[in-house]
Amino acid sequence: MIVEQCHISDSMDIKGLKEGDYIEVVPLSGNRSTFQLNRPKIDFISHHHLKKMSKFSARVLGSMNKESFHVQLRLVETKGRNNQKKKRYLIEVLEGAPIKLNGNYVFHAYLEQGDFCEIGFNRLQFKSNLVKFDFDPQKKLIFQNLKIVRSTLPILIEGETGVGKTSLAQKIHDESGRLGRFVHINISSFAENIIESELFGHIKGAFTGAINDKKGALKEADGGTLFIDEIDSLPIDVQTKLLIFLDSFKYRPVGSTREQEVNTRLIFSSGQDLSTLISKSLMRKDFYFRISCGEHIKLESLRDDSKLIEKYCELFSVENGVSISPKLVDFYKSLPWPGNYRQLKGHLCKKKVLCVSTKLEFDENDERLLVESSSLLDIDEVIKTHSLQSVKEAYAKKVYYLSDCNYTVAAKKLEISAKSLRNLIKEAS
Repeated sequence: MIVEQCHISDSMDIKGLKEGDYIEVVPLSGNRSTFQLNRPKIDFISHHHLKKMSKFSARVLGSMNKESFHVQLRLVETKGRNNQKKKRYLIEVLEGAPIKLNGNYVFHAYLEQGDFCEIGFNRLQFKSNLVKFDFDPQKKLIFQNLKIVRSTLPILIEGETGVGKTSLAQKIHDESGRLGRFVHINISSFAENIIESELFGHIKGAFTGAINDKKGALKEADGGTLFIDEIDSLPIDVQTKLLIFLDSFKYRPVGSTREQEVNTRLIFSSGQDLSTLISKSLMRKDFYFRISCGEHIKLESLRDDSKLIEKYCELFSVENGVSISPKLVDFYKSLPWPGNYRQLKGHLCKKKVLCVSTKLEFDENDERLLVESSSLLDIDEVIKTHSLQSVKEAYAKKVYYLSDCNYTVAAKKLEISAKSLRNLIKEAS
């Protein structure tokens, strides 16, 4: 019984329903309501029990005339590892038919965030209190300084692909109070000879093929924000012209002799450290200092902080009504995730579509992910680029997860001791 309690407590550390979370009640007819879970016990009753229970201590749910039920949600104490005491919310039928929890009929069960429960003709969903959630502390940091967010100062965001540079730029625009549009332009997607025109626009006849006037991204974002992605791809000569604009907010479209003035806020992003471009003479030093003078944000990759993976899995679970097993989260925390949030989100979305239940466990998709992350697809390539030790670590990790994270079973398959396997897994992580 103690071992069973330990398992329940440990497996629900991430997903267990907590005080401060929310319950949404959707009746068959009538308006839905949402309330916060802020007490250790809540009774859900049919109208038959109103005589013996106060309506202030219980919530009356709609029911058919003859249907009578009393379902209680309460905090109970469980034991974790080393007899650590923890509390979990348990839902239990005290009177009436069993309730339907995530499609299964039960009389009692521990609740997790994202669970769905049907009591009589009512549907209850248990939601996390993560209303607004930022995974990267540096994202939170910028919103603490609203003076910069709401100024015209430029902002530079650096980070690997998939870390959320575009979404952060959009949030900054949304919080800035600017009434104009948010315009996104990716420099690397244009040929070098048309980048200037895409930014500043051109007049009719400015060059071959210019059959009409073109506004340009700066004009389109007038009164709003222009997000210039992959600024590391901007040619030196265009850097000079953009530097002049940042000083005066004035520019000339290609082929024009007349200056135009706009009130456009600029946010830049780069997938690499721009200081290396300066050393290679691919970026002007004064341009770099100018675009980073307002705020310079460096977003962390998932492999730099495994807690970000855990937090994202938690939010994905809540938003999508699924449960990701703690062992699977630990597995994800051991991978490098070169595509960062974008890659992790895509993988979880695929698992959700293919999974036959709301419980996401380690499966063949994760095995494929492990193989790809370990570079074991091409043994010839492995020989060229990987040491024997790294291959051993990757293979040991694969067998471990395929053995449901059981060290004893995995060690037996590998014909090594459980202690040796633990050391290999630890080194690989």
